[in-house]
Amino acid sequence: MGYYDTRNEARRISKLASQNISNEQTKKEFELDSQNKFNQEMQAEFHERIKKLGGKNE
Repeated sequence: MGYYDTRNEARRISKLASQNISNEQTKKEFELDSQNKFNQEMQAEFHERIKKLGGKNE
């Protein structure tokens, strides 16, 4: 059996874990950002429709 370096293995695992966390964080931030843009566009369209409907009722 060869020598197994547990310290380097632990470093490698922690480095991989931190990379995965940062990838997940950026993915979530990107999703939230795109949702915010989508919501802003939908709200603008919604308010325009309400104005048009309000104008028809008067």
